[in-house]
Amino acid sequence: MKTMARPIRETPILYGEDARRFLENMKIRRPETPEARAQRLRDYEFMKKAYERGMAEQRAREEANGGFDPWFKKV
Repeated sequence: MKTMARPIRETPILYGEDARRFLENMKIRRPETPEARAQRLRDYEFMKKAYERGMAEQRAREEANGGFDPWFKKV
């Protein structure tokens, strides 16, 4: 049997100077540029429409087949 991926390692616990430096870096706010925000929102809308279209197609297949979607029969 082949393994698809290796297991994810545990997140290390930070102590001392590493922990203090991490907390300081988390407090620094990195504002998003208007261009980056606009691109992120365009990407979100694109994916949202793709999801809605896929769900509409799935509902249509289920309706045509009496509540069963043959596309996903092996999942």
